[in-house]
Amino acid sequence: MKYLDDFSAGQVFHFTSNPMSAEAIKAFAHEWDPQRLHTDEDYAATIHGSLIASGFQTMLEVFKPIMTEFMIDVANIGGMGFDNLRWLRPVRPDEPLEVEMKINSVTPSKSKPDRGVLHYTLSAKNPKGEVVFTTDTPVMIQRKQT
Repeated sequence: MKYLDDFSAGQVFHFTSNPMSAEAIKAFAHEWDPQRLHTDEDYAATIHGSLIASGFQTMLEVFKPIMTEFMIDVANIGGMGFDNLRWLRPVRPDEPLEVEMKINSVTPSKSKPDRGVLHYTLSAKNPKGEVVFTTDTPVMIQRKQT
């Protein structure tokens, strides 16, 4: 198990998201974000050159390896929100995303010594190396018990 004390500002972790198929993009959109640019390939092609994923689906795909490969072994108390959430470019079918997680700060709590805040920035790049998504995320993490 990793605790707040195991992290330091400047650490960088890398992950790769699974690519989303056109069918998966449309299925997600029909349930959660039924805009034509996510459901109608012909319409989306006239605006974006192809079907594009919902920003919400992109966010979930970017966070998936963080949750399933990283946070699963962290003494996580809970997320505290998102700051500066940006969808900078569209994500297209069958594009895996290279995800970078950079630790910005590690701040022990002054009022609750058993915990603190791990603040990190996530960014994701498409196969062309273009940044498609960024967000800053604070999360409450347990400290090692002494």
